[in-house]
Amino acid sequence: MAQQRKYRVGLIGAGAIAQGCHGPGYAKSDRVELVAFADPVKARHDEMTERFEGIRGYKDYASMLQEEQLDIVSVCTPNAAHAAATIAALEAGCHVLCEKPMAVTLDETDAMIAAARKARKKLMIGFTHRMMTGPEKCREMLRAGGIGKPFMMRVRFAHGGPYPGWAKDPDTFYRPEISAGGAMLDMGIHAIDLCNWIMGPVVSVTATCKTLLKRIKVDDNAVLLLEFKNGALGYIEVGWTSKPGFTGLELYGSEGSLICDYLKGLTLFGGKASAGQDSVAEWQTLDPTPTQGGWDTEIEHWLDVVSGDARLHMDGKAGRAALEVALAAYESSRTGRRITLGA
Repeated sequence: MAQQRKYRVGLIGAGAIAQGCHGPGYAKSDRVELVAFADPVKARHDEMTERFEGIRGYKDYASMLQEEQLDIVSVCTPNAAHAAATIAALEAGCHVLCEKPMAVTLDETDAMIAAARKARKKLMIGFTHRMMTGPEKCREMLRAGGIGKPFMMRVRFAHGGPYPGWAKDPDTFYRPEISAGGAMLDMGIHAIDLCNWIMGPVVSVTATCKTLLKRIKVDDNAVLLLEFKNGALGYIEVGWTSKPGFTGLELYGSEGSLICDYLKGLTLFGGKASAGQDSVAEWQTLDPTPTQGGWDTEIEHWLDVVSGDARLHMDGKAGRAALEVALAAYESSRTGRRITLGA
């Protein structure tokens, strides 16, 4: 059925992710009207009204939800507020796109999923890396048997860390009561979701999360060792202290390797690896720009999900699964133990 009117959209939280991704994504779509946002900080109001013509600002999202009769809401608050804002928007009759991590406790994720079910509304989690062409192709190749039997996955996401200009208020990243974690939760949640989506599910995790260089109260580096249900192994490295280096994911199978270097491209490798002199490398570039998509396509995909033209796969179940691994990683780091999920 053809859409009779434009969806009315509001944003809860007006910081960097709202201004850099959600707001522009909605503003360029002819299927929606970006009508309002809610944020308690005056500076965000000045920035939003200058950037998005005609948008109305509210100090609290309860007032916005009551006054605006919205169809869609993006939740772009700090992590600790995701659950309450999402549930309020669902109860107001809105479809909700919630930024990652979905929440900060599993009880919160369960409450969000239940609220979406009760309201009969869509709930999507912003796992942007799934929208990139490189990871999508890796998943397709793996399922088609393109590298034989997979046995190892590696993900490395590391950079210099949040900074003024991106993070409007760095405290939202560095204060545990707001962020609930550091680099492992902020960047690691994307890596964990890719592992679950491409190779998973994850059944156990052993991790070390540390603050190595920054003077902050949350972790700035982490390493996770994963075991998958299919018997494969995986490892994740994330950090907020890195100089330029490899960023992306690698998949190794019995018949070949997929190297998805976010800067250099996605390559399929064959041949023979050897400690001697008889190594033979055969390679084929599958995607020279594997980060195409992402934010540029996420909002349009979300609107397709809302309208029923696309399947919802970045759902509450996926958000909960990623958070379960992340919380297990923090528990493993605290206790020095391997954590079995669901145990």
